[in-house]
Amino acid sequence: TDPEDTILAAFKLFDPNGTGFVNKDEFRRLLMNQADKFTADEVDQAFSVAPIDVAGNIDYKSLCYIITHGDEKEES
Repeated sequence: TDPEDTILAAFKLFDPNGTGFVNKDEFRRLLMNQADKFTADEVDQAFSVAPIDVAGNIDYKSLCYIITHGDEKEES
């Protein structure tokens, strides 16, 4: 199974309307309170590279790309 497909499928569980976004605060709560609990520092570190809009929503398709391919933006 392709890791990118696996990650996208997991995010889609939290996006029943298929918008391509998950709420940052809701996702933070889930990461810190479910299964293998993340610490606040671990969540902050993950969110530091996450594409988050002004409404506080994470573009999880872009985040999935960053997770699987790295942040490949070229520096000027």
